[in-house]
Amino acid sequence: MRISIVESSMLLLLTAVTSGCVGSSSVTNQPQALPASTEQATKATVLTSTPTPTRKTTDNSTPQATSATNPTRCETSQLSVRRVSEDAGVGNVALTYAFTNNASSPCTLYGYPGLALLDKKDQPLKGVKILRSEGTYFSSKQPQQQVTLAPGKQASFQIAYNHIRSTEEQCPMSSKIEITPPNAYEHFTLTEQINPCTGKVRVTPVRSVDTQP
Repeated sequence: MRISIVESSMLLLLTAVTSGCVGSSSVTNQPQALPASTEQATKATVLTSTPTPTRKTTDNSTPQATSATNPTRCETSQLSVRRVSEDAGVGNVALTYAFTNNASSPCTLYGYPGLALLDKKDQPLKGVKILRSEGTYFSSKQPQQQVTLAPGKQASFQIAYNHIRSTEEQCPMSSKIEITPPNAYEHFTLTEQINPCTGKVRVTPVRSVDTQP
């Protein structure tokens, strides 16, 4: 069979087209650079996806300064005591004592101080009974109250008794007394002559002192 010149030309053209299509497939498989706008968007996405560390806070992470809103109980070691006044009448005697806060911080007193009468041998005086009383012949009744003592301030209380003899017997006489602040353990020892002829000595609770004696 003879192939004409026209047919030969068409065959060559078809071959070239087919070869070009096959070659173009290798070009499309090459990686293509992303547009600038797309590349920037990708980077932004990566940056914003990284979690930002946050500082964990708790209620006690920062120490809070505290103030002494509730002063502690007065200890014997930070106090002193002395007699500040005396009243007498109709056979009754009332001795007023005051605790003074010698510390640099406030403290509190509440209730009745402890009291003991001692003889010459520093033994408890026989035949004497200590009674707690909200008032005496010289002071009105006053219930227990908490007294806050600032440094240098005072709280007072009374010791009251009757010194009139009703019989020929000798009234008991103390040589010393022991005074213990309310709710404390250690005591003060003072030289004091108290002669409760009725055998009873009353002690009042501590009270605030408006004016310093």
